[in-house]
Amino acid sequence: MDRSELGRLIKEARLAKKMTQSEVVGDFITRNMLSQIESGTAIPSIKTLEYLSDKLDISIQMLSKTQQQSLEQQAKASEAPEFGLLKEVKRLFASGEYEKAAAQIKPHLLPAFPFYDEFCALYTRSQLALAETCRTTDPMLAVSHAKEAVVYADKGVYAASECREKAGALLRELSASLQ
Repeated sequence: MDRSELGRLIKEARLAKKMTQSEVVGDFITRNMLSQIESGTAIPSIKTLEYLSDKLDISIQMLSKTQQQSLEQQAKASEAPEFGLLKEVKRLFASGEYEKAAAQIKPHLLPAFPFYDEFCALYTRSQLALAETCRTTDPMLAVSHAKEAVVYADKGVYAASECREKAGALLRELSASLQ
């Protein structure tokens, strides 16, 4: 069972008890966190599982088993070759090697590719950094990088409006200087 299954199980138990999310969370966790757990976007800690188990009268063994399976799936994902690529791209980005990072990411910018969201975010930030780096030495190249940043800034769950806005401002500035 994966984390979405765990979330479904918790939500069904809550609804069976006719409880709202606010009634379940009390002062232990936030309602937003419970919502994320129920939707499968967050994985609860063991302490949270124990709390939810007690509050919803669900066997902790059932929840723990579900949680363990989810952690095992995450561990398998971290051994995937795509995870190695993500780690390498993050290293390149962190060390300021934006061109290399962007070049490694570009072939993998497909929604079906694992880590698509992370790659879009890193690609956007790499393109924006490249645009700013060459804005005075090669304005046309800077325009190309800024356009790429604009295209990918709104993609994935890590969409970054501030990157889109920075790239747009840079494009306007470069456009004015090239006329």
